[in-house]
Amino acid sequence: MHREVVSSTKDSPISTMLFSFGLVVLLVFVVGLANLMYNRYGISYSGYLAFLSYILIGVYVYRRKILKYQYLVVDQEFIVETLVGKRSREIIRVKLNKVLYFCPLSYEKKDGDTSYKSHYVVFNRNSPRAWVLAFKEGDKIHRVIMEPSDKLIELVKKG
Repeated sequence: MHREVVSSTKDSPISTMLFSFGLVVLLVFVVGLANLMYNRYGISYSGYLAFLSYILIGVYVYRRKILKYQYLVVDQEFIVETLVGKRSREIIRVKLNKVLYFCPLSYEKKDGDTSYKSHYVVFNRNSPRAWVLAFKEGDKIHRVIMEPSDKLIELVKKG
């Protein structure tokens, strides 16, 4: 069994604390700005703008600070899961003998007549370390774009 966890950033405790403090200051500023817009200019929808900015900030924090991906190779199966805190959710499970190809993303040549479904389990789609694993399920070819370590690359190629 091989397991590796990929996160978007490797934050130190001090940078996490500063980010959290900055986030609180930003949210207080947004509410203050919305109140100013309502009181001074009579813009009644300023509260909605503050709420929308809260949602956008929340999505950013979730995608860039909380969400992690886990790649597993267990009993000749490749498994990809999302990790959020202590919860995990399986995204893809592939038998290694069913893999059509596994190569760096920059080397992939896609057929224009084939139907593809892409699963991005990488934080930077333009990374030079991005690899693609393809397998067929039904009438579609599924592509898993990821950023594996050298050991995981060897394990998948052997399988």
